[in-house]
Amino acid sequence: MSKPFKSHNTMLRLMRSRNIAIGKGTEGSKVKSILARENYYSIINGYKDIFLDSEITDRTGEDYYVTGTTFFHIYSVYCFDRNLRSILMKGLLQAEQNLCTKVSYRFAENNKSEFSHLNINNFSKADLPTTTRLISTLSSVTQRNSKDKDSGFYHYLTHHQDLPLWVLVTKLTFGEITYFYKSMIPSLQERVLGDINKDYTTEFGTPIAQPTSSLISKFNDILDVLVAFRNICAHGDRLYNHRVRTGKNTRKLLYYYMSAPKGSEASFYGALISLRLFLTRAEYKRLIKSVITELLLLKKNLPDEQFNKLLGKMELTLTWQDSLDKLK
Repeated sequence: MSKPFKSHNTMLRLMRSRNIAIGKGTEGSKVKSILARENYYSIINGYKDIFLDSEITDRTGEDYYVTGTTFFHIYSVYCFDRNLRSILMKGLLQAEQNLCTKVSYRFAENNKSEFSHLNINNFSKADLPTTTRLISTLSSVTQRNSKDKDSGFYHYLTHHQDLPLWVLVTKLTFGEITYFYKSMIPSLQERVLGDINKDYTTEFGTPIAQPTSSLISKFNDILDVLVAFRNICAHGDRLYNHRVRTGKNTRKLLYYYMSAPKGSEASFYGALISLRLFLTRAEYKRLIKSVITELLLLKKNLPDEQFNKLLGKMELTLTWQDSLDKLK
């Protein structure tokens, strides 16, 4: 059965009938002004969970909100999540650039022939079907970007009859560069991860004693989680309570570069911990400070009960500020 169109006034009546407090007059006008710019479904359906009265909702089969809930409470979580995506996306882009740079450097250092990234013999033989798809993707990206005469692709192809990997990676997605890394021969994977670990030790003063070869599997898990969160941020999906899953199970991460926390779920908090491996300490401090600022602002705009529920869904405790500060 299709859903009938609802005017802004109808939406206000619907929300009030479900125990969302919206005053008459100016307050109602403000809500309608927001709904004229923002999607009702995205705000209400996207961020209602921590505000619902579960007992009445389950009994009636209709959403019913905890007494005292206002539209602006829900909207504040919506705005918080949007800001959180922007903050996390900046860190993810920095991580992506870091990985692209190190992968292209080590691969080009070891493979100096023209178009070496299109030669399957320069990759691991462990999963040839995946490597074949990767090379097909690299070829497609090259073709799409070679027609623009002002592009670096056109210049290198025309003047050098080659396209270095350090040029190609500027057009690859985080997911594609992750597949590239996983398809590299093991010795090059170790070099790339060794470079990342060396940077981390320099920035955070934490030596990594384990052999690099033993850490690649854990590093791959971290990359998968960051790619998943990159997609969440890019598509504007709900972020704060997202969990990355493997099949039906929430993915667990073991951070070899930190003594705690161990076995964190692949949540927003887990993504923050994962980014610690890729950013400079100064960049990371700014990232954490921005997250703390957003949480403090939200705390002022939400009842304690709902704010604490939100913390739980983010895998943060009541001592969340201390926990985040310790990551710096």
